[in-house]
Amino acid sequence: MNKIQAPRGTHDVILEESDLWQYLEQAGREVFKSAGFKEIRTPIFEATELFSRAVGEDSDIVNKEMYTFTDRGDRSMTLRPEGTAGVARSYIEHNLDRNQKPIKLWYQGPMFRYERPQTGRYRQFHQIGAEALGSDGPYIDLEMINLGIKFLNSLGLKNLTLYINSIGNKNSRANYTSALKDFLNQYSDQVCEDCKRRMTQNPLRCLDCKIPADQELYKNAPLIQDFFDEESKSIWQEVLSGLETLNINFVVDTKLVRGLDYYNHCVFEIKTSSAKLANQSTVLAGGRYDNLVSYLGGAPTPACGWACGQERIIELLKENDLQLVKNSKLFIISDDGIPALRLANQLRDLIPELTVELDYELSKFKKQLEKALKRNCDWIIFFMADERNSGTIKLKNTKTTQEQDFRDLSELSDFIKKHL
Repeated sequence: MNKIQAPRGTHDVILEESDLWQYLEQAGREVFKSAGFKEIRTPIFEATELFSRAVGEDSDIVNKEMYTFTDRGDRSMTLRPEGTAGVARSYIEHNLDRNQKPIKLWYQGPMFRYERPQTGRYRQFHQIGAEALGSDGPYIDLEMINLGIKFLNSLGLKNLTLYINSIGNKNSRANYTSALKDFLNQYSDQVCEDCKRRMTQNPLRCLDCKIPADQELYKNAPLIQDFFDEESKSIWQEVLSGLETLNINFVVDTKLVRGLDYYNHCVFEIKTSSAKLANQSTVLAGGRYDNLVSYLGGAPTPACGWACGQERIIELLKENDLQLVKNSKLFIISDDGIPALRLANQLRDLIPELTVELDYELSKFKKQLEKALKRNCDWIIFFMADERNSGTIKLKNTKTTQEQDFRDLSELSDFIKKHL
């Protein structure tokens, strides 16, 4: 019988790698909590219309990458390809606008896109992200950018660069799109098939093309900043000035437009120079999306947010050879399972920061000792019949080889706590 394997583009998080995931997610929780963000958990699948309206009918995500199916009620459902649309839908459905604004939310979980699997890029991938809805002006943009940088810094990541751009408001983009179309038309027979489609459906997406030959053609494209109205100019300058005042280093990338329809004004990406991720160098990305809530049927609501690919972050943590602080370990060697289990549970209650293990097979003494040493345990308790009959617990420190007998469990617990 053939082995059943995980589908292509998915992967199992197992053993030591799970420690990195927990470390990443705990770091996010702490950073978000410090800034007053509350967790939101949205469904893994939603009505297909949510993503086609929010992300854009002509986007690569909607056209090529979504996992869409018809359920038993003949409704079109889609596994979520990104997190922001679900957050906006929840904001409208639960009337969160009635609460004090901004509504600051963070999320974490799996997303799904049918893409070619690469390092740090899977068909089922995970994002951790943050959204702030209901606050206008540039300060929320600065808060969200700073929050993203703080999160990555809390993980000890280095060699990161913030890239930023503005795609202006609706009026500015309309004027720019007309000029951009005129520029792109001269290359209509030279660009990739995707860009040929984008030229008519959404010309700004051409600037986001990843094909080097096309990027070379677009080097001299008109700049959107040259088409800004006064509102777009003012917001853009306030964001840039704020970044400088906050001593946040950045690079203005005039070709940065992001791949989703709901963005306006400031957009940004944080990239790594790590060779390990190669073309997948973006580790965190987002921007302002003042029109998304109204696109989905809600009242006009200014908003800003970002998302971070967890698999890419995990690759960087592995590259940095992150040494996580782990619990001290203790192994109980015994020839009777019930008293050994009782002692293990008592120690786990008394010393939560201590990992307590035992041999459930009750192997021979030498075999149990080998297991304890292979697990790199800091302590070993000998709890054989002789010790139990004499009412003692023998504790050995595997680093110093020092042994000590205890007759009182609380005395043993206090001793271990002192030497953790």
